[in-house]
Amino acid sequence: MNRIRLIRRIVSLIAVLSLLSGAVPAALAATEAQTEDVKKLLEEYHLSAPTGEDLNEAAIEGMVDSLQDPYTEYFTDEEWQQFSDYLAQTYVGVGVVSTVDGGKQYVQDVIPGSPAAKAGLAPGDEFVSVNGMNVEGLSLIEMNDLITGDEGTTVRLKVIRDGEAITFTLTRSIVQLPIASSQMLSGGIGYLSLSMFAANAADSFKQELDKLEKAGMKSLIIDLRDNGGGYVDQAQQIAGNFIQAGVLAHLTDREGVDHPISVEGERKKYPIYILVNEDTASASELLAGALQDYGAAKLIGTRTYGKGVVQQIMDVPSGGVLKVTIEEYTTPKGRKVDHTGISPDLEVQDYVQQLFAAIRAAGGRPAVLVAGKGSLVIDGLRMQANDIVTRKNGVPYLDLRLAAAFLGGTVQYDAKSHSISIIFGGKTSRLAVSDSHLIVKDGVSRMDVRLLAKWMPQLRWSDANGLLKLAQL
Repeated sequence: MNRIRLIRRIVSLIAVLSLLSGAVPAALAATEAQTEDVKKLLEEYHLSAPTGEDLNEAAIEGMVDSLQDPYTEYFTDEEWQQFSDYLAQTYVGVGVVSTVDGGKQYVQDVIPGSPAAKAGLAPGDEFVSVNGMNVEGLSLIEMNDLITGDEGTTVRLKVIRDGEAITFTLTRSIVQLPIASSQMLSGGIGYLSLSMFAANAADSFKQELDKLEKAGMKSLIIDLRDNGGGYVDQAQQIAGNFIQAGVLAHLTDREGVDHPISVEGERKKYPIYILVNEDTASASELLAGALQDYGAAKLIGTRTYGKGVVQQIMDVPSGGVLKVTIEEYTTPKGRKVDHTGISPDLEVQDYVQQLFAAIRAAGGRPAVLVAGKGSLVIDGLRMQANDIVTRKNGVPYLDLRLAAAFLGGTVQYDAKSHSISIIFGGKTSRLAVSDSHLIVKDGVSRMDVRLLAKWMPQLRWSDANGLLKLAQL
């Protein structure tokens, strides 16, 4: 999306048009009169008793829908405020992300600087009640409805931590989701996640990149998965961190005129890998496509969304905001993106295995995995994951494909022999599906961690307080 144009530019355009409106063609005047007549008749006689405001909005929606463009939209003032909050990554709440595992509600993550963070809630806390209401068995949507509310109101959360019940009373406020976050992984691999190309995305990205470089980063993973885009100028500025001279993309308008977006910056000496998936869209595709075209980065994951058009924001003088598609873009090498997407250099389907693949491509290997309580933590990177671990008679069974990927192995199923083969470092081990060391449910195989450690001497594991930890020596 283009940066929002100042309202005076739109007003000046309207002023010019108004000077030409003294003589209205008869056919146009008749059409406008007919539209107004129909509107009045519907207001006066239709059974549903529609208001003029309802009919006006319906007329606008009809015009927009006739374009068959999902990205051209009309927003009322209230809807635009909600959309702006989304772009800014802000919302009213307490800053806690919940997850469900085994029918229980847990704190999956806490937003830095939020009321929850300031009060001391921590990932892994088990929710007992919200405002006195037991939450066991609730869905995430039901849980969210209980926790969220109006700014300035309070909510009482009761959790269990290490067997002890703790009650927090939090005041809901505006919470800023992190736009960019980073972490140094083992082996000097920097990980930098960007959630949205918000108005301050480039500055946030640069701050995190500087931290990693000052810490001695040797290679970089940029995570653009599930990033739906945002402002084009932010993608342009971020690209300047990796492209010495060139263009971010070629933008073609309705007249077929090319408006290239220039980029000037620097080329990094360390290798860069970008994680992408089917929800990597718009400005994310602009950035990923440009870095791929210039050979500045390799893409890992799945084909991107395929939103290759750019919108401009215009204030409607009589009220509301119109988001209008004005240009289509191609990558620096002229590759079409709209309805096509961008293909990764290395295709990996599974979300967690995409991260493993990026770490290995960057010259490292995942060192520590912690699973349980609705979360999966890889080398300190936390993500939501349910039912990864099953326990039987006190013994933990871990998702076999996840375990194999963590250890650098693969899993194959032989339908003929009804057995599963696990391949590590060229060595193949087999288990019958009926073996007691396996639990197969809903097409997912989970393996006794004790046997996994026996096959992999470099593996160390522990299981305590509902969390299974694996580490590679």
